[in-house]
Amino acid sequence: MKNLLITLTFLVLSLHAGVKEVQTYYDEGEYEKAVVEAKASTDDYANPTLHLLWAKSAEKLGHENEAMSAYERVEMLDENNIIARIALAKLYKRTSRDALARESAKELQNYQLTPKQRNSLDILRRVNLHSFKASASLGSGYDTNINVASNNLTGVASKIIGTMFAQFSGSVSYINELKDKGGWYGRGDLQVYNQKNFKSKASLYDMFFASGSVGLGYRGDRYDFYIPVNYDSIHYLNKNLLTQVKLQPRLNYTFSNELIGSADLSYIAHSYTSKDALNKRDDTVLGLGGGLYYLLGKDYVYAKLKYENYSAKKETTALYVNKSFFSTNAGVNYNLSSWLVLKGDYRFRLGSYKDDRRDSFQQLKVRASHYFADNYELYISDAYAKNSSSKRNFEYSKNIFMLGASLNY
Repeated sequence: MKNLLITLTFLVLSLHAGVKEVQTYYDEGEYEKAVVEAKASTDDYANPTLHLLWAKSAEKLGHENEAMSAYERVEMLDENNIIARIALAKLYKRTSRDALARESAKELQNYQLTPKQRNSLDILRRVNLHSFKASASLGSGYDTNINVASNNLTGVASKIIGTMFAQFSGSVSYINELKDKGGWYGRGDLQVYNQKNFKSKASLYDMFFASGSVGLGYRGDRYDFYIPVNYDSIHYLNKNLLTQVKLQPRLNYTFSNELIGSADLSYIAHSYTSKDALNKRDDTVLGLGGGLYYLLGKDYVYAKLKYENYSAKKETTALYVNKSFFSTNAGVNYNLSSWLVLKGDYRFRLGSYKDDRRDSFQQLKVRASHYFADNYELYISDAYAKNSSSKRNFEYSKNIFMLGASLNY
């Protein structure tokens, strides 16, 4: 029996020796030896990791056709291997196989991607001079305290109103790479959001939001810089409440295969369109933010920081307009299985108001998503928020539970 166990152990170890040996050669930069060992490891030909190392080694040596063949074998053995799909699409483009490159880019859009993979895909999308994307989401849920936002407008404590609601959001994006201009591109976006509350007492808090933006961007090998200009309109409290103009340049930079950084500046001008006292709340906002994403295969964690300062446009203004916010966000995206993705997000914000008021806001949100039929998602989410304030009229807590579905084209 002992001899049998020793023999079986030896067979198991020898079965995976090929992949381990190839990995060692690849890590040491011995790419020719890695390819030779991969070719010889016929017992491991059913292992996608072997072919991935084979492909990466061949690519390092400049053997593009050999690398493409190996990446294609990875796809056949593991259709969810995003690393191989992105690398293969780039090789198609680099070797002027434009039709295959376009098809690969189109297929990649049907897979859930991490931020690093989405960043790679943004660079990859250069294969299409014109890129069109659209998404739509429809959901329904219950809000335990719908009217808290009116506190910030009136300064009067609001009664708790719970309500069922229905929600729709949609967006359209168009990117046009500028010919003969290097990495420059133009982009336009349209967004709409509409929420209808079912309880009659909550109809005052129905909301419609519309946004349009145009911008100019530049893509480098490791970074993407984009400057959009937005115009937004909000219908709320049964009136065309607010318009805003935004200038928000942002930069994404890939430090390594595991780490992505982002930074952004923002200038926002708010104008209340009503003729009553609310127009005394007009303000401008200056903001600075940044964040990091750390990637763990298909999963990731992130952290963000942001500072915003609000200043009144007029000397005579309403209370609590001049203020500053400092906020932090942290979250995790975890693929529990091939069909279930879990997400968690935590937000903390400190608010300091000129009018002797201090707030601290916390929100925890969890979401479970099931992706199916390429572009479709079913999701369930729950969010709990609590605001503490030195002014008791502004204290509140609420919970929002939702079920919904989304489509991405």
